[in-house]
Amino acid sequence: EVLAPYVSEQTEVGLKWDTGRLGGGLALFSTERPRSLLTPTNVFTSSGEDRHRGVELTAFGEATRHLRVLGGVTWLDAEQTSTGVAATEGKRVIGVPRFQATIGADWTVPGVPQLVLDARVIHTGSRYANAANTLDVPGWTRLDLGVRYLAQLGGRVVTLRARVDNVTDADHWSSVGGFPGQGYLVAGAPRTFLFSASVDL
Repeated sequence: EVLAPYVSEQTEVGLKWDTGRLGGGLALFSTERPRSLLTPTNVFTSSGEDRHRGVELTAFGEATRHLRVLGGVTWLDAEQTSTGVAATEGKRVIGVPRFQATIGADWTVPGVPQLVLDARVIHTGSRYANAANTLDVPGWTRLDLGVRYLAQLGGRVVTLRARVDNVTDADHWSSVGGFPGQGYLVAGAPRTFLFSASVDL
């Protein structure tokens, strides 16, 4: 059977400020979208809604002459509604944490404007991996570090980059998702080294 197109409804109100050097934003939002599930007779169908309500706070700009920051935090209340099943009614939506945050910073080395160091911390709270909320996946925090250097080569600007993702080599499930009865887990990448170069033409 072909299901009718899904339609999500979202309401959002927010505030944004920008001083030219520092800025940020605050948003309150609510989203409702149809749920999907596989029935006991192996029929894929739509039943009930997933309701996401949350608050998002962001910040960006130059903290000092050499230091730039960008980050945000989000609090989420994601609930299954009108499911028609007592075991799932009012339970958390699969794969949605109550809290998640990201903060990043770039630091230009004083006296060496071509050299920039960067760092990023990502945190995701615990999530449920099934609709009945009986299978819990722990939260995780990841640290990424990097460096980039701008050089002149043959009259062109060359950018050299090196970074290490997941510096502490933390084991974690980076993604949890799916629909009731058919969920999935995605393992996070281990410590990863990345090198790249680009040329401005």
